[in-house]
This record gives sequence, C-alpha cells and structure tokens, in this order.
Amino acid sequence: MKQIAIVIALCVGAWYFFIGGRKLDESMVRDFYQKEAHAIYSRDAEMLCKQLSRKARIESKTTMMGKTVERSHNRDEACQANREAFETFSRVGERMGGILTIEYDYHIDTIEVATDRKSATVTGTNVLKMGESLLQYKTSFTQRLERELGQMRLVHADEVTVMRIGGAGAMSQSEFFRK
Repeated sequence: MKQIAIVIALCVGAWYFFIGGRKLDESMVRDFYQKEAHAIYSRDAEMLCKQLSRKARIESKTTMMGKTVERSHNRDEACQANREAFETFSRVGERMGGILTIEYDYHIDTIEVATDRKSATVTGTNVLKMGESLLQYKTSFTQRLERELGQMRLVHADEVTVMRIGGAGAMSQSEFFRK
C-alpha cells in the first residue's frame, strides 16, 4: 500500500513538472508584470532576478545623449546590472537629500499565448522616472515568458530604451556620473 502511494505521488510530481507546472495563461502574464513593478518600487534587485530564467537572454539598445549602446546579457549579467542600477538610484537619492522618488509605469500592448500554453510573447512599454524629470528611462520591449516549475520567468527580451537626464539645476550630468 505504501509503495502505491509513493508511485502515485511520483506520477503527480512528474505530471506537475512536465505538464501542469508549465502551462500559463494571460492572467499569469499580467501578474508577472505586476510583480515586476512591485520589485522596482521596492528597489528589490533579487526579486527581479527571480523572475529571470536561468537561460534568460536580454538584448538591449540604450540611447543616451545621442549615443546608442547595444548589449546582450545573460541572467547573471542582468541581475548584476539591476543591482548596480538600484545602487546608483540610492547614491543619486542621497545626493538629492534623500527625497528622490521612483515612479514606474508599464503598458502591455499585446499578449500572445502559444497554443501549447507553455510560453507567451508580450510587447509593451515601460517608463521609469526618478525625481519626476531628473532621470527617465522609456523602454519598448518584446519579451518571451515561460512557466518553469510553477513560476513565470522571462526567457528572452528585445528592448529599446531612451534615457534622458534633466532637472532644473539639480545636478549636472558630469556630477551624476562621477563616482
């Protein structure tokens, strides 16, 4: 009897691992982006990291002051970039007297769930602002999400970002980037 229970438990576990834990729907995709927004507002780089698949690949083009830089990151590199970005936000906030606020908003244009419900392709935009107009990142993205072991994960992203630095005399660009 004990062996039958073990076999049933293994079958249920195998079903969940190979089938049930990998299916997704549109509400799961929307929940993924809500969790991402929460992590950004919380400045929680580790929470963002947990949303990335181990096989994640992020292709990005960032334009700042008329120059475009193209980069490709794997999961570890993207996690490190997020940590560094939040550290930069903290430093800038300290220089501004600790009153720097982060505003983040996203808009999902389309969600295309694959017929096998194992992945979804999402297009949209997001805007991250610091101190209203001091620093602004506006990104257009196409991302592919998959469900891995019951968790939604970003597997691939193509992103185009425009970064603007401004603010009425708050800090010059050279001061902003000085370490």
